[in-house]
Amino acid sequence: MEELDPQGHPIEPESTPPEDRLPVEVVVMAPDSLDAKAQLLDLLELAHDMEAEEQRELHARSKSAKTPS
Repeated sequence: MEELDPQGHPIEPESTPPEDRLPVEVVVMAPDSLDAKAQLLDLLELAHDMEAEEQRELHARSKSAKTPS
């Protein structure tokens, strides 16, 4: 896991690029209640948003690299 600076950039970047890293499986245990289900959905949404934002940034960088100035 990388520690991030206030701007969200890795302080000490991993030596392996993100696309070459293996996926991680996480098991979450919580009570069977509406609050716990809502918190789980919030956590999943946060993880999805983080992944989607990273993909948008990678796409924007690759697109700007291909566009001649």
